[in-house]
Amino acid sequence: MNICEICQKNQANIHLTKDDGITQEICRDCFNEFASKKMGIDLAPFESGIYEYPDKNGKIHRFRINKMVLPVGIGYEALEITKNNSPGYKVAILDDIDCDQDYLFFKLEAKIKYTLSKKYLKTGTYPNGMKYTGLKDDEVVGRFEYSEVNDELHNVVIDGKVFSWKQLGRILSAYEGFQFKLKIYDITDDVH
Repeated sequence: MNICEICQKNQANIHLTKDDGITQEICRDCFNEFASKKMGIDLAPFESGIYEYPDKNGKIHRFRINKMVLPVGIGYEALEITKNNSPGYKVAILDDIDCDQDYLFFKLEAKIKYTLSKKYLKTGTYPNGMKYTGLKDDEVVGRFEYSEVNDELHNVVIDGKVFSWKQLGRILSAYEGFQFKLKIYDITDDVH
């Protein structure tokens, strides 16, 4: 783990090459400061860190939330912290450079709460005792995630859990003969 070369306290996760050719490894917060000055925008105060939200069953989910200053706008990204470091929930939001940043964070929290409240999968047990996972309401929303086991075929994350394409195929096998529509969305889009 490299430490940010500017603040000397946060983990460096950005490799920045400045106009003068100097390269630095810096944290997201220091990058945001650099980018906002370069772009001439004011940043509302925000403390990157760990935030907790309950799901609809009362289970607490911990997210690492970062603000992101990008050439196209300002955003926030929330990554769930899981016990085994496997991909969990990921929620992001983006708005214009001149947006109300406090309101944008409020919208992120609303999106996190909605995401945690909506479940697409159900589990059950067949009469013979075999367990199954199926679609709750004939729809599923998830995201693609890199697979360290198979770099040619990504995994999917649904309801904060990782599934291989084979596992997803097994879940969808109950719909043999049905039609479906697959549409891809950006991580910052609202998908309801």
